[in-house]
Amino acid sequence: MWYSFNMKENNMKHEEVIGWVGLGCLQTNAIPAILKAIETGHGMPIVSIVMILTGLTCYLYRAVKQNDKLYIVGNMMGIITNLILLAVTL
Repeated sequence: MWYSFNMKENNMKHEEVIGWVGLGCLQTNAIPAILKAIETGHGMPIVSIVMILTGLTCYLYRAVKQNDKLYIVGNMMGIITNLILLAVTL
């Protein structure tokens, strides 16, 4: 077979690949909300965005303390997209 499915040989664990795919799915979910808010001027309730930002910041703190690259990147992406959504909503 031209491609080895042994993840150890490919220097990446199966769990890591699944984690990064999940990160992409979860963190791009704010894009449609941002586009809708730009088009209509209506976004998510501000309280919801603030609560999401608070939660992501708490998760980011934990990820930094544990030196977890996947969660650091994911939380930073989430914070940035939600700040954009908040700015568009205001």
